[in-house]
Amino acid sequence: MKSIKWSSDLSVGIDQIDEDHRRLVQCLDDLFTACFAGQGPEVLNGILARLLQYTREHFSREEDIMRRVGYPEFETHRALHAELVSELDDFIESNALADNHGTSNKLLQFLQDWLTRHILVEDKKIGRHVGAID
Repeated sequence: MKSIKWSSDLSVGIDQIDEDHRRLVQCLDDLFTACFAGQGPEVLNGILARLLQYTREHFSREEDIMRRVGYPEFETHRALHAELVSELDDFIESNALADNHGTSNKLLQFLQDWLTRHILVEDKKIGRHVGAID
């Protein structure tokens, strides 16, 4: 598995959202690096908690932008955000990273897939709605 890296392909054309996405990609890369460096559950759970906190902050900012621009799919998009936060909360509460490398790999793959798909499909719709991208 390769770590996700920021590229212009992930840009939605809205500076605040793009900057948040860069930071989320970096947090995910930090988790990836720690997992494959054999860091223990305390380190991994700390990075995951930071990722979750920043994800919440990002979703709040993104949802505020969607409200301000009258994004027509706001409720559906917000539900996707809530679903991810709930899944991450459950994962952290279950302490699933405790000494389980296989679980760490599954989580990394899930997060990378979710973030990439969400940006490329859902968030790009916001950029198109405001005319920031084609």
